[in-house]
Amino acid sequence: MISTTAIKRVIILGIDGVGAFVSEASTPHIDLLLTGGAKTIRAQTVFPSNSGECWGSLLHGVLPENHESHLHIKMERNYPMDSASPSLFEMLKKEKSESKMASFVSWKPIQSGIIEDNDRVYKFSAPDEELVPAIAAYLRSTPELKLLFVQLDDVDAAGHRHGYDSEAYLKAISRADGQVGEISRALIEAGMLEDSLIIITTDHGGGGADTYNHGSDHPKDMTIFWGCRGPGVSVSAALDDLNIMDTAAVALHALGIPIPRDWDAKLPIGLFE
Repeated sequence: MISTTAIKRVIILGIDGVGAFVSEASTPHIDLLLTGGAKTIRAQTVFPSNSGECWGSLLHGVLPENHESHLHIKMERNYPMDSASPSLFEMLKKEKSESKMASFVSWKPIQSGIIEDNDRVYKFSAPDEELVPAIAAYLRSTPELKLLFVQLDDVDAAGHRHGYDSEAYLKAISRADGQVGEISRALIEAGMLEDSLIIITTDHGGGGADTYNHGSDHPKDMTIFWGCRGPGVSVSAALDDLNIMDTAAVALHALGIPIPRDWDAKLPIGLFE
């Protein structure tokens, strides 16, 4: 298995509400970024397939009933510092206290209801069109970065507004792909592309039980795309059994931190050569 010293940082690029529909839209930048990496359009998210539950499981490595981010968001309370299921950010701080981390999101509740009040995490919230330039500037100015989480929201908004089977929704995926391209250029300019583990995924799909919504156990809501690239990633890795929670296990492994035995998340077999 790859030595984690080859990976300098982990970057998680999340595009809200894409599900597996990425295969139906024009996404040249995502396709290029994942060239030489591993990917699937058959991964699964957690149930219920809503953002609080799904992003919470991605960042905490456990099922929704074990992180309860959706409840913290609903009740407008901060994620508890003494939780038995801390986030990736909190675990990295505990293991490597000086690590620089950042969370750039469009859906602001993530910053408090899912991520702890961690003084090592730079948090920035704004609409997608403002978020992406801020991400690019941050990357260029922070070479010591260890963990970055990004959440873009416009795709999910288009699904709710126009339907998850609409042309407007697919065009929103293509616009998000262009924003991934902007972030990729910033990574190249910052000299970060080749020594980073970059994960691209989504939280859920939509249009299953309801054309304009998600949250059900319908395959259109539950099936998601997931891909990563970086030192040691195997292009032939079989990822169809991957769950969104496993993102946390992949990130911890890449950062050189042991994966908790009581986590629901598992490191996909064969992902790293």
